[in-house]
Amino acid sequence: MHTMNVILVAVDGSEEADYAFETALPIAKSQGSQLIVTQVINRNAYRPLSNYDSSLIGEVENKARLLLDKYKKQAEEFGITDVVTDIEYGSPKTAITRDIVPKYNVDLIVTGATGLNAVEKIFLGSVSEHITKNADCSVMVVRL
Repeated sequence: MHTMNVILVAVDGSEEADYAFETALPIAKSQGSQLIVTQVINRNAYRPLSNYDSSLIGEVENKARLLLDKYKKQAEEFGITDVVTDIEYGSPKTAITRDIVPKYNVDLIVTGATGLNAVEKIFLGSVSEHITKNADCSVMVVRL
């Protein structure tokens, strides 16, 4: 059986992302894997609003840090010793497959089937669909 040395969970604060994270925990623990928990912040999505409130991006970053810290603590309490949190910027679709996967030499991506960005899904297709088609590693898409 192929060992999954590095498992990536992409989160966005959605219930599906929580479920993806919870699904990844026993896999990472049983494999002795490094667990990477990442959130990709799409600054372009906030750009029109940031003209009115310049602190908006900072608030989004702080919220992401708090969320990732929560996930890291949960993973460590579950018994996973090697947990890395990572905030990236850009389109989640491309950042995950083009930047994050090679950065950490990821063996498995665990992601929710849907997330918070319904508008992007309508016009551009889902993030999970893009990851499945473009990732150079195995992908597990979980549903609630």
